[in-house]
Amino acid sequence: MIEHFETLAAGFTMQGKLLGTVGSGGLATVLTGVMIAGIREPKGGGEGGGKKGKMRRKLTSTQAQVLGIAAGTCYAGAGSIWTASGQMSNAFAEIFTSGAFGAAGTGAVSLLLAGWMYFREMRPAWAAGTGVIAAGVWASAGGIWGLPEAVVLTVAHSVAS
Repeated sequence: MIEHFETLAAGFTMQGKLLGTVGSGGLATVLTGVMIAGIREPKGGGEGGGKKGKMRRKLTSTQAQVLGIAAGTCYAGAGSIWTASGQMSNAFAEIFTSGAFGAAGTGAVSLLLAGWMYFREMRPAWAAGTGVIAAGVWASAGGIWGLPEAVVLTVAHSVAS
């Protein structure tokens, strides 16, 4: 698990014959763009006869959550402006681990998020935001909660190979 945090701290660059150089910041930007495009309805002209944009694909709640987890993991590796998601994750976890809810750790917060994501059908925008927050909380909790991070990092590195 420590190796994954070292990889995230150093950032990663994906360079391959198919994609060229992507980088962790580039991948974070791409995933964010895909999330926004997949959850936002196009703005149209309305009733005045203006044209209304068409959406090719709309993300489901589950797709938005998975994309949010992947993006949140890439945000941690990208650094710079992307560190805000880590701060949001830490603030969310702090609500429950500060002692107001008794002796609760980040594992309990991770379990809470996993249960909420599994049992609630959220709108795609909320699902994506929950996925981003969950990625940071799960990475800090360690243990089995580090598996999504490991999968995302493995896939990110293998795309370039």
